[in-house]
Amino acid sequence: MRNLKVILGIIFLFVASISQAQEDIVHMLNGEEKKGKVTAVNPDAISFVYTGEELVYELKKQNIHKIDFASGRTEVINQIQNTGSNTAINSKNTAADRKNKIAVLPFTIVSNNAALTTEGMMEEVQNTTASSIRQNTSQVILQDPSETNAILYENNIGEAEATKMRPAELAQLLGVEFIVIGSAKIDYTGSNTYGSSSTRYKDKEDKDRRSSKSSGKENTFSSSSSTENYSTNIMLKIFNDQGRNIYDVDRTGIGTNLDKYESTISYLIKRSPWGDKR
Repeated sequence: MRNLKVILGIIFLFVASISQAQEDIVHMLNGEEKKGKVTAVNPDAISFVYTGEELVYELKKQNIHKIDFASGRTEVINQIQNTGSNTAINSKNTAADRKNKIAVLPFTIVSNNAALTTEGMMEEVQNTTASSIRQNTSQVILQDPSETNAILYENNIGEAEATKMRPAELAQLLGVEFIVIGSAKIDYTGSNTYGSSSTRYKDKEDKDRRSSKSSGKENTFSSSSSTENYSTNIMLKIFNDQGRNIYDVDRTGIGTNLDKYESTISYLIKRSPWGDKR
């Protein structure tokens, strides 16, 4: 019986070691290791499934150092060098370095007005959110949006690519503990036009001559103005570098001016975990 238990134990350890050996290990440039199965290698990315999961993720090659395949073969994608701004960021990107740092990603803009869905508007709302964090929070260190956007650009990550990445991966790539992901729905709802007119009399006894036929000069002035109306809704999500969603809110703005999104963002930031009205 004792010998049987020993044999079973050996078999168990052997099977476990085989199972572990069947994992591919992807080594990222920021030092992270991902264990699972590489299902495809494409020119710009690899398809990857985490151990115990079925969902297929896309990992950009520019973020990968090397792949240790279960077969024993190692494929180096990018060499780690001691110089270069991007390498410097990744080589110091530890949990301690990221502590209390927060970055705001460019916002997704949804609108029935194509002029508002531009990259410029995405960054404008991003900067508004960053400014509100500076003014209305404490205990977090804001990464300047220009730095955030530069890192995203260096890694060829646009809006479409960012939506395919895990929040934890984005946070670690940016070198922060928290990331703000947001969207703004800004719809044009029409315009209102207002008009007015007035009459002026040029005469030294103007008041008494208004109803007379004497020689008074009458001038009539008219003016009109219009206002553009918008409805706005802001959605904010804050994730930490472990991928946990710690703040998830949305709010419809009060008022119809286009810039009302600014006060809506301010309201939400003030009530965030570090806001002055939390």
